[in-house]
Amino acid sequence: MNSAPQVLRSAGSVGFEIATLPPVNARPGSAVALIVDHDLGFVMWLGQIFTELGYQAVPALHCRQALALTERFDLPIAILLVDPQLRGADRMIHMLVAANPDVRLVLIRDAAADQIDIAARQTLERPSPGEAISRPDWVAKIRKLLSLPSAE
Repeated sequence: MNSAPQVLRSAGSVGFEIATLPPVNARPGSAVALIVDHDLGFVMWLGQIFTELGYQAVPALHCRQALALTERFDLPIAILLVDPQLRGADRMIHMLVAANPDVRLVLIRDAAADQIDIAARQTLERPSPGEAISRPDWVAKIRKLLSLPSAE
């Protein structure tokens, strides 16, 4: 596994660059939580919580970036959190589930989003704009989510 920084450029019109490193501050053998969402702040915030809970949190802002990271660093994903409305999400989910059959799939969705019919048994609802959010409440939500049985 190469530990040199990798720079991935967005193919979208936003024109940002994000320097992506292999997972850091992780205990050997800790499970990987791949978090794929367009909102960098939300992804990093969830990543901090999963890191505190003992996971290697790997952020990605779009599906192509997530696939590139999993291939580049050969990530054994335990939990895949993904916004199903991202372009290519269905293809990415099928590819990552095929490569990691025991992965726990969690959909990140907006409160107004319709329920999407794919293999996820769990969802994590993004806070509404302007909604007051409590870090302890979110830690409790994630702990509850992790204690639930994964998809059958």
